[in-house]
Amino acid sequence: MSLILVSAITRMFQGLVVSAPTLLVGLLIAGVLRYYLGPADTRRLFGGDSIRGLPQAWLIGMLLPVCSIGVLPILRELHRARVRPGAMTAFALSAPLFNPLSLLYGLTLSRPIVIISFALASLVLVTVLGTIWDRYAKREPSGLGGEDSDADATGPAIIGLRRMLALLIFSARELAGPSGALTLLAVSGLGILGAALPYGALQASFEMNDPWAPARMTLLAVPVYATPMMAMGQLGMMFVHSNSPGAALSMLLLGAGLNLATLFWFVRRYGYRAISIWFVSLISLVLLVSYAIDRPLILPGAEPAGHTHAFDVYATPFGPGTSLNWALIRETATRPFHIFEVAGLALLGVLAALGLLFHWLKLDETRFQRESPAELAAYDRVVPRPVLGLTLLGGLIAFSIVGCFAYYPPAKVCLEQISDARGEAYTAATSGNVEHALHWIKQLEDWSRKLEVGTFLRKGEVRPYQRMQGKLIRKKLELLEHELEHEPLEPEEVSEILRQLYAADQRWRDAFR
Repeated sequence: MSLILVSAITRMFQGLVVSAPTLLVGLLIAGVLRYYLGPADTRRLFGGDSIRGLPQAWLIGMLLPVCSIGVLPILRELHRARVRPGAMTAFALSAPLFNPLSLLYGLTLSRPIVIISFALASLVLVTVLGTIWDRYAKREPSGLGGEDSDADATGPAIIGLRRMLALLIFSARELAGPSGALTLLAVSGLGILGAALPYGALQASFEMNDPWAPARMTLLAVPVYATPMMAMGQLGMMFVHSNSPGAALSMLLLGAGLNLATLFWFVRRYGYRAISIWFVSLISLVLLVSYAIDRPLILPGAEPAGHTHAFDVYATPFGPGTSLNWALIRETATRPFHIFEVAGLALLGVLAALGLLFHWLKLDETRFQRESPAELAAYDRVVPRPVLGLTLLGGLIAFSIVGCFAYYPPAKVCLEQISDARGEAYTAATSGNVEHALHWIKQLEDWSRKLEVGTFLRKGEVRPYQRMQGKLIRKKLELLEHELEHEPLEPEEVSEILRQLYAADQRWRDAFR
C-alpha cells in the first residue's frame, strides 16, 4: 500500500510541476478576458454565433501557450461571458494540443505531413464535436449572478493600476479557489494511473501492427494529463519506434487535450445527459479518425521496435522489489525539470499563498472600482477595453513566438550545451554509472532536437544531410541507452557503441557548424 500511495503522490507532483507555467498563463488570459476585453468582446473574439466561430476558436487555441490545465480558468471565464458552447469545446480541446513551441518541435519528430495531418484532424474533430455540442448544450440567459452573470456592465470600470491590481487579486483568488481545486483533480488522473499500472506496463502496448493499439490508447488517454511539449515528445518516441500512428493521434487529442477536471467541469455546468452525448461523440470521433489515419501514415518499410519508453511516466516510477526510502522518493519525484517549470512552480506557490490571504481577508477586486472617471489623473488616458484586451492577447502570442527563439537557441549555443552533455554521458557510460549516463543521454537527445529547430528558425531550412546526421546520432544514443539498461551490464558492448558514437558525433556536429 505504501508503494501505491507514494507512486500516486509522485506522479501527481510531477504533473503539477510541468503544468505550472501554462497554468499561470491560463490565469493571466482569464484575467485579461474579464478586465481588459469584457464579456461582449470576448464573445466577438470567439466568433459570436457565426459559422466561423468553431474554426476561429480552434485557431485561437492553437496560438495561445496553454495546456489542458491552463485552459480551465479560461473555460470558466468563457462560460461567464456566455460564449457559444461549441466554441468553448473547440477551444478547450485545441488549445492544449499545439502551440508555436510544440508545433516547431513536432516538425522535427516525423515527416511534416504527419504533424500537419494531426493538426487538420484536430480541426475536423473540434468542428464536428462543437456542432453536436451546440445542439445539446444551451447557454444560460444573462443575469444569473455570481461568476456566470453576463457582466457586460458590472458597475464603474476598473482602469489603470487599479485594474492591474484587480487582475492580480483575481488570479490569486482563482488559483486558491475553483481553478486550484480543478488542477488537483486534473493531476489526480496521473496518480490513479501511477498507482494502478506496474512499472514498464505500457512498453509494448501500442505496436504498429496491433489493431487494438488506437482503442487501447483512447482508453488510457482519458485520465492522462500531458503538456503539449510532453505529448510531442511522446509522439516522437512513438515515431522512432514505429508505433501505431492512430494510437499517437489518440494520445495527442485526448492525453493532451483532455483531463478529468475538464470532464468534471462540463458535467457540472451542463449536466450528465448533455455531457454523455458529448463524451460518446468525442470518443467515437477520436477512434474514427485514429483508425482512418493509422495505416496511411505508416512509413514504407518501417519495422516495429517491440517496445517504447514513451509512456513509462504514466506507470509507477518504482521497479519491482524497490525498497522505498526518502532519498529515492525525492530523487524520483524531482526528476530533472526545466528551469521555467521550477520557476513556474515557485511563482504558483506565491500566488496561491496570496490567494489564501485574500480569501481570509475577504479582499476581492471590486474594491478597486472607481466612482467616477472624472477622478482620473491628468496623465491617465482611457483606452477602450477591446483595444487593451486584444493588444495583451496579441502580445502574449507574440511573446510565445519570441519564446521560440529563446527556447531553441542558435546552433553555436546548442553545440556548446551538446559538448557538455556528451562529456557527461560518455564518461558516465564508460565508468558504468548507468543512472547518470541515462540522464545525460536524454539531455543529448533533447538538445539534438533543439539544434534542428533553432537552425530552421534562423536559416529557414534544415538540410537533408543535417537531418540525416541528427537521426543517426539519436539512433545510436538509443542503442547505448538500451545497452546500459541491459542486465548484466556488458562493458565491452558499451565500449563498442561508444566508439561508433564518437565517429557519428563528430560528423553530426560538423554538419551544423
